Amino acid sequence: MAKCPHLGNLNPFKMRFRTFWLSGLCIYVTLALGCGGGGGGSEDPGADLTQVPPPSNAPSDAQGGSGGASDTPTDTSGSLQTVQPGDYARVNTTPSCPLVAGSEAAEFKLLFANLDGAPYFDEIVEDAVHNQFQQLAPLKDYTANFAFYRLELTGADALGCEATGNSSGASFACNDERVHQAILEQCEVDDIHGVIKVVIADTGYGASGGEIIYLGSDSQWPDADTALFNLKNLVVHEVGHNFGLADLYDGGTNADGSPVTGWPSELSREWGNLDGPGCEKWCNSYKPASEYTLSASAACNTFDSKDACVSHNRSESGECKTDDGGTVSCCTWSEDAEDEYFGSQCTPAWGTEDIGLDCMEGAGCYYGGAYGNNSWRPAKSWPDSIMYGAGQSEAFDSVSQQALSEVIRCCGTSGDSTASCASFREEYVAFMKDSQPYKDRLGSCGFN
Repeated sequence: MAKCPHLGNLNPFKMRFRTFWLSGLCIYVTLALGCGGGGGGSEDPGADLTQVPPPSNAPSDAQGGSGGASDTPTDTSGSLQTVQPGDYARVNTTPSCPLVAGSEAAEFKLLFANLDGAPYFDEIVEDAVHNQFQQLAPLKDYTANFAFYRLELTGADALGCEATGNSSGASFACNDERVHQAILEQCEVDDIHGVIKVVIADTGYGASGGEIIYLGSDSQWPDADTALFNLKNLVVHEVGHNFGLADLYDGGTNADGSPVTGWPSELSREWGNLDGPGCEKWCNSYKPASEYTLSASAACNTFDSKDACVSHNRSESGECKTDDGGTVSCCTWSEDAEDEYFGSQCTPAWGTEDIGLDCMEGAGCYYGGAYGNNSWRPAKSWPDSIMYGAGQSEAFDSVSQQALSEVIRCCGTSGDSTASCASFREEYVAFMKDSQPYKDRLGSCGFN
């Protein structure tokens, strides 16, 4: 039986966080559950969570679910107001909201909020700015486009902060609108939805991407080096979601054999680093399904009944078997439609076989994404991309790098009125509205 960490002397609010987190952690350790690190998709409460990837040194995160919805302002006719190229949120430096790096003129603003004295807050901010934004491609090529601020927040109860109880996701979330109001009481911000907010609290592992990014630190970590090791690259992973990047890790399978999905495939593929069969966004061709033979789950499309499908490579208790690397190798069954690539209702729960031909350097076309098994991703495994496993990777994959560059170029530089960016902005605004409704503003893209 796994032992839970010692609780220590915590105030009642932190105790509530710790109780939820520890109950999940004990289950996590006992069952050897895993995580990936990402946000945006919502897991089915009936999901077989033993099928997520094995543990990483980086925490995981789930749906950027916050306590409060953000209303999108409209004009008098009720239509959404499009932000014009060159219009950016402004944050004025004040004693309570100091600029810690970059220029006030930068197009993208990030606010780091220290909630009730989060442990290792200064070190986490320093690492995010200097070792992530200023060192990782392509962000390091756009350092002039980013400004970073910090502020102190107090009173988590008043902000509607609660533990999520999710052992493989975000450890806490607050009411977005209350957090916005608290920020505006300290910082002179003319467009709170146009800045990226990262709230850090003493809640243990976990992070979520959304209108506000919630990041858990832990006072029980022995030192700052441990904190930075556990939270490696997690800030840029979450910000990647705000820039239109999806999680690339395994989304898991439900107990009934269906895949865990966040959106229908046509929406999940709108994210910059997911696509349909063949990955036309970054590959020029692909192998036919008849050549999909190397995967441990290659036989899935040969099963024509649900019973045969969901029993393949599963234990007697129904758990998916995994390979030595923790990759799920069983099948999932769709009640509604045949998969367009495999031509079957039975498909792999996860794919590690590359069907891409003539692809962007460093990329392939692999079946499965955190937001649906009918999508295809460019990276095979955790070390291959920060959007796959933040703490296990040193860089973004090449497709995610390209997508990040395009967003920064068109939503955050003076060239965003060019013809190429005009088309991009129109498509990106539609994507944010349909696939990322919790984040309706980014740089000069989105709504105001």
